[in-house]
Amino acid sequence: MVGFPGETESDFLKLLDFVKETRFERLGAFIYSNEEGSPSFRFDKQIPDRVKKERLDHIMMLQQSISIEYNKALLGRMVEVLIDERDERGKGVFIGRTAHDAPSVDGQVYVKGKDLHIGDFVKVRITDTFEYDLVGEVI
Repeated sequence: MVGFPGETESDFLKLLDFVKETRFERLGAFIYSNEEGSPSFRFDKQIPDRVKKERLDHIMMLQQSISIEYNKALLGRMVEVLIDERDERGKGVFIGRTAHDAPSVDGQVYVKGKDLHIGDFVKVRITDTFEYDLVGEVI
């Protein structure tokens, strides 16, 4: 979370350093939302929305570069994928996820294959990568 009341530039830079050092394979971040009725609603030093957005963009750009490196390391490797759905844009293309990916949160694997069904577990060789997603073919 970025932009909690009282968060200083120094605090945010420490968070960035922590993310750089830890190199999370997956990281989700969000902006603090000042909700009436919450204890922090009346806290001093509320962070301007513009600053919160800039901080979120900054941390996600950093994480994107880390994610790209992790994904590129998977090129040519085999992963097991659970097929979740058929990709309506491409014939013979399905969308799935690895055991490390939560649905609707983490990246996806676009799988080229025939006779696949939702719920199938298939072995896939990774042939391409994106920032958060993988592309592969059934082995």
